[in-house]
Amino acid sequence: MAIRTPPEPLVPPALPTLLTGTTAEAVDPLAAADEGLQRLRPGFYATSDPAAPPAATRRELVLARVAATYRTLESEYWFSHETAALLHGLWTYRLHDRVHLTQLYPPQVRRDDASYEHRYRLTRHWTPLPRRDRTTVAGLPVTTIERTAVDCARSLPPAAALVVLDCALRHGADLRLLEQMLEESRGKRGVVQARRIVALADPGAESPGESLARFLLLEAGLPRPQTQVQVRTALGDRWIDVGWPEARVGVEFDGEVKYTGLAGGDPDGVRRRERERQVAIEDEGWRIERAGWSDVDEPTGYVLAVRRALHGRWGRLAA
Repeated sequence: MAIRTPPEPLVPPALPTLLTGTTAEAVDPLAAADEGLQRLRPGFYATSDPAAPPAATRRELVLARVAATYRTLESEYWFSHETAALLHGLWTYRLHDRVHLTQLYPPQVRRDDASYEHRYRLTRHWTPLPRRDRTTVAGLPVTTIERTAVDCARSLPPAAALVVLDCALRHGADLRLLEQMLEESRGKRGVVQARRIVALADPGAESPGESLARFLLLEAGLPRPQTQVQVRTALGDRWIDVGWPEARVGVEFDGEVKYTGLAGGDPDGVRRRERERQVAIEDEGWRIERAGWSDVDEPTGYVLAVRRALHGRWGRLAA
């Protein structure tokens, strides 16, 4: 794997400011909903932007629930699983709207306590947590990146788990420690899946979309590709997100932001440079297939196009 650029440092997200109150209007869930408030825990509320994309709204709501939990829960705990991934600044995919935390010992939980936790979207995990697996992020108690990655690999759907694992490895997670944690968890729920996801994870992925595009190809039974494939062209060295150098077939994942101007710069210039880059790569005998978020949602056509490209190229190579 060729490293195109070193990863930017992980940036933990800022927790939103909470609203507090005990007025009748605020306490009444229906009235709160009418005012655009989300009740997080008794006395704590958050506002939501109705114009925001659903994924962004869900992310902000989870962060608000983290803030409310931190301000109200007194027993010892560490934010864990997807919640810890979010707090570390790792990539997530289809984030659930719950707060996960791990505690060393289960307290006596009454039936009304369980209903309370369900209402406020809190999931507790009771399990030993060695000091090795505990840390803090921006002052919050959180499981380490390695423990977070293993918990996600065991509990999330495979595609979402790979997104977290790719990002964790990209930012320096210790692969040997991940494997040690899995060995320590032998026989527990989710370990078989986690071993598979850890084996598939690759620090060369530079975005969640690249991880998902690669996962879909692997799920379809295609040979494992390389990430960040370096190609020497007339324009200089260029990189392909995912590729098979022997067949000279590559896949590029197109996110939407770089073409909209939301990240700054000139979208038309980005498109022009992207076309020039692809032509230069194709001039070296490569075939490039492209994927986007619509292909992640409905991958049949994308997977078939890559399969046909590989079959044609390897067929010619073997002839």
